Amino acid sequence: MRTAALFDSAMAGLQSAQSGMLVTSQNVTGSSVEGYVRRTSNVRVNGLSPSSMDLTGTSFAVEGFTRYFDNLLQGQLLSQQSKTSYSQALTQSVAPLDAMLTEPATSIATALGNFFNAAGSIANEPTNSAYQQSLIGNARLVADRVRGLANAVGQISSNASQALADVLNQANSLTPQLASINAKIRAAAIPGVAAASPDLLDERDRILGKLQELVGGSTLINEDATASFLLNGQHLVDREVANKFTNTAGTSVIRSDMPLTDLRIKVASLDGRNPVYVKLVLPSVEQKAIDGVNPLIDANGNSVMVPGQTILQDGKAGAYVHLIQNFVPTVQKSINLLATQLVRSVNQITNAAGNAIAPIFGFSSITSSPTPLTGISTDTAGKALLDGLWKKADGTNFVYSELVEGSNPQSNNYRKSIDTALSKAEFDARQFKVVGTFDNAQFANMDATASAALQSKRDSFTSPVTFITSSVATTIATWKNTLQSDEALEKSLANQKSSITGVNLDEEAANLVKYQQLYNASSKLMQTGKQMFDTLLGMLS
Repeated sequence: MRTAALFDSAMAGLQSAQSGMLVTSQNVTGSSVEGYVRRTSNVRVNGLSPSSMDLTGTSFAVEGFTRYFDNLLQGQLLSQQSKTSYSQALTQSVAPLDAMLTEPATSIATALGNFFNAAGSIANEPTNSAYQQSLIGNARLVADRVRGLANAVGQISSNASQALADVLNQANSLTPQLASINAKIRAAAIPGVAAASPDLLDERDRILGKLQELVGGSTLINEDATASFLLNGQHLVDREVANKFTNTAGTSVIRSDMPLTDLRIKVASLDGRNPVYVKLVLPSVEQKAIDGVNPLIDANGNSVMVPGQTILQDGKAGAYVHLIQNFVPTVQKSINLLATQLVRSVNQITNAAGNAIAPIFGFSSITSSPTPLTGISTDTAGKALLDGLWKKADGTNFVYSELVEGSNPQSNNYRKSIDTALSKAEFDARQFKVVGTFDNAQFANMDATASAALQSKRDSFTSPVTFITSSVATTIATWKNTLQSDEALEKSLANQKSSITGVNLDEEAANLVKYQQLYNASSKLMQTGKQMFDTLLGMLS
């Protein structure tokens, strides 16, 4: 072997060992970093001597680095992370409401049962002041429970609005980061010569993971290793172009008091002057007839509705939109309707002489007037509102389930007139109260007949209370089960990814020993060559 070849082989071996140890140290350090992908150096061995007559020697070269990565598996994991974060946001948001419905101390059913039991006691002894006081006391408990449930639902909406604003603002801070990483990846990539560093690709994937958890969507890895991020087909990031969430005025800072219909994606134009604003949420709207003016009516006389749509369908943002747009309004309407039924049904009770009892329930006035809405004969405005909600055109009354279904835009039996009547601010259950007092005048017309009639109303409230508790509880239970399924699937995908991209410290320790031995062998070869030259020079001198 030629002397030069000897030194070349030794030097190449040292470089290969150094690159291997460098990558191994990076893997060990990165094993605790979220999103780190294992990598290794690609070492090429050339010119292995076939015989002692061949003078080429042995050479090593580092051709680059391999990043252990599976695009298909990564895409599946990102998609599942969006679904899991969606389920997590839903279950966490409604946890206080779930606790209220399952806790007997806060149950509406228990309070109503005690109220009607108190009415039954008065029927046996109409003049017993203790029973009279118990009736008003239990009525106040009913009002407290109804208001408490309504406030809890309202708080869910308020919290979801704030959380949605936070999520969209976080996404606005991530989209320019992804566009910047994409620019660096494109600048570092030279086809056939150089590629972007694994650190850039890791950072790209970390940002994509955060975006998918926040707003759902989908990820597209382009042929040049840059990433595009889309929401229902609309680009939020297109390589080096970052779009943003804004309001109708183009302000990029999202506030919690902005209605969903004001939220937009500001899509940058090529000239940078005339951006396009894409709506995030479209509400349910009436479908128009052929004339384009009048609403389209189905066979039951109901307006045909085009269901509301949203670009945000997964991730935390999708969950908060669902809560604000669908879940909260439906539950609020069902509670409001229960409150109106209590006011209308209880306050219309009459005694044996046909005289109405003093009103027990009502709604606080939403105007400056201190007079509450009770629906009694002297409250003509309140009575008209209640009758406008509960009375059919033929003079008969709706039942609770008909009104709940009729006020839901997603229902086949939706009626705009019912939805409009039930959505009035006067019927907000957070304003529900007891107007009855502990004075003797409160019970002037409360005889045995009136008390018995009041007690007989018990059955008419069984269905509304059951509907509220069971429908909400069933929905929350479904979300919990979905979350368990999503978490299990995400964990399975994460384990599969980890088996490919994760760092095995035992394997890295073995690699470190291997590269150390290669380094020692190469350095020993150079040391031996030096000794040979020193001996030869000594002989010549």
